[in-house]
Amino acid sequence: MRKKSRIKGILNQEIWKREGKYSAPLPGAKILRGLEAGPLLDIGCGYGRLLEHLRNLGFSNLFGIDFVEKPLRKIDFAMVAVGRAEALPFRDEAFAGAFLVGILSSILEDEGRLRVFQEAFRVLKRGGRLFLSAFAVNKHYAEKYRKGLEEFGIYGVFRSSHGGVFRHTTEEELRDLFVRAGFKILRMKRMPFTTMHGNRAEGFVALGEKP
Repeated sequence: MRKKSRIKGILNQEIWKREGKYSAPLPGAKILRGLEAGPLLDIGCGYGRLLEHLRNLGFSNLFGIDFVEKPLRKIDFAMVAVGRAEALPFRDEAFAGAFLVGILSSILEDEGRLRVFQEAFRVLKRGGRLFLSAFAVNKHYAEKYRKGLEEFGIYGVFRSSHGGVFRHTTEEELRDLFVRAGFKILRMKRMPFTTMHGNRAEGFVALGEKP
């Protein structure tokens, strides 16, 4: 029987105030084909790495949201707002595309993770797509996961050496989140990742569609 989770209330806000090298993979032009008219929403946009990438690819109808205000002040080419991924301040079916790039590791609880996917589903138009890149449970973190399981009761949760608490994801968990939220999974690929501090890791790149 799994131990009761002890991660409720943990926030990594101070971590995300720091401008760093964020490395979760971004979508290429091929995946974005058909979304040119937008609008597009970056959920957990931070300092605007993905938004800038989209702008460089020629997209202009861009929106971003993040729960930390400081990074948003540097973004002057998109509409941005302070808010949480679990309760997006946008109307139903407002966006042609949405993005969860590297933020799932900061959503620690099962209920919160599902809510993020449900909210992304809600604000997407029919036929809209959700692009995700997320860090995977992998062999490089085995000892950290063991300690995290003892402390928090969930395998995949760990304390980083830089003070944050994060959670990596299994393929089974990720597929379950997509499906329970209502998405059709178009593709999912596991590949090498690098963390914001340069550590070796692994992750998933996935694409879902709202039927």
